[in-house]
Order: sequence, then C-alpha cells, then structure tokens
Amino acid sequence: MSPTSCWRRNQPDIGRRQVTIGGEQKPSIRIQIDPAKLVAKNLSLEDVRQQLAISTVNTPKGNIDGLVRNYTIYANDQLVEADKWNDVVIAYRNGAPLRVRDIGTAVAGPEDAKKAAWANGKRGVFLVVFKQPGANVIDTVDSVKRQLPRLTAAMPASVKVGILSDRTQTIRASVDDVQLTLMLTIALVVGVIFIFLRTFWATVIPSITVPISLMARWR
Repeated sequence: MSPTSCWRRNQPDIGRRQVTIGGEQKPSIRIQIDPAKLVAKNLSLEDVRQQLAISTVNTPKGNIDGLVRNYTIYANDQLVEADKWNDVVIAYRNGAPLRVRDIGTAVAGPEDAKKAAWANGKRGVFLVVFKQPGANVIDTVDSVKRQLPRLTAAMPASVKVGILSDRTQTIRASVDDVQLTLMLTIALVVGVIFIFLRTFWATVIPSITVPISLMARWR
C-alpha cells in the first residue's frame, strides 16, 4: 500500500479531487538480448518475445472433478525474479533446450527506463494535487500542507517530502491586495462622512455597518 493511498483514505477530503503520481518507477524484469548470439541460434526478436509472453501466464493449470463439485486449479507460477527468467526455454536446437541465458541475460529494472522526475537536481516522485470544482483553492492547499507532517512521519527517514510548486501564491497576493483595498476604502468612507457631517453617531454607524456588510458579502 502506497503512502499516498493511506493518506487519502485516512484524511478527510477537503476540496481534493485527485492526486496523480509523476516520475514513479514500477519494478519489472528486463531481458537484455545479445544480437550476435541471437543470429547464431537462428532466432529473431519476435520469436523470443512470443515465447516469453507465454512462459509466465497466470492461467488455470487444470481441474479436479468430484462427485458433487468440480474445482479449478489456479497455481500462480509467474516468474517474479530475474534469476529464474534466465532458465526459461526459448527454443530447441539440435534436441537441446535454448534458454534465455544462452542468448542474453535477465535483469531487474524499471518498467519504463525513460520515465523520471527531477526536483532540485535530484530524482524524485511528484504528487500533483487537483482541487474539486467549486472548492476554495486556498483552503485545499492549506489542508494539504497541514497533512504533510503526518505523511512525512509515515515514510522512511531517507525520503524527503517538500512542496515543489504552490500555484496559490499569486492568488494569496491578490486576496491580500483586495483586503487592503477594502480596509482603505472603509477608512476613506468613514473619514469623508466625519469631515462633512461632523457628528459622532453619523460617523460611528457607517463605520460599523459598512465592514459588516462587506464581511457578509465576502463570505
């Protein structure tokens, strides 16, 4: 179970729509073929591919017929280690089996060697969080940041977790600018009322009602 799935299941979903993973590497077994040995054995890459495809298929191996019930035998004999792949028979030549190790070698490696993600000059994995339609993006980002310490504690000490990109920085700056503009506007409105009316209650009443009205509208 990945830390991402654990985090998403245990924590309340506050505006998060989905989390995509970038730069991840899935484990796989890669067969490295020597072209010279392949030609010497009178084989093609397609011949090797077809034989490898049917060598580790997880299919029923048979069945047991009883008086009342019939049972299908499922035995998972798929090869998951590179060393065992070296013993897979590719073809027969002169009555002798031709194995993977005779034309190359099997090694453990990534499923896609060209997929990678880089952060600050180092290999990493990206977790891209998308908000739900209509959700407050700032609240969504703040909720993610609050969960980062718990996510970090659940991972090995060698794994470093950090924020690489936060697209709410400009949004936060715009919100702060709007709030500052509103406060200045309220101060100017109250000041103009006081200058022209010069009465205490005529100044106090709008100084209270205007902020309350704006706050209600803002929410």
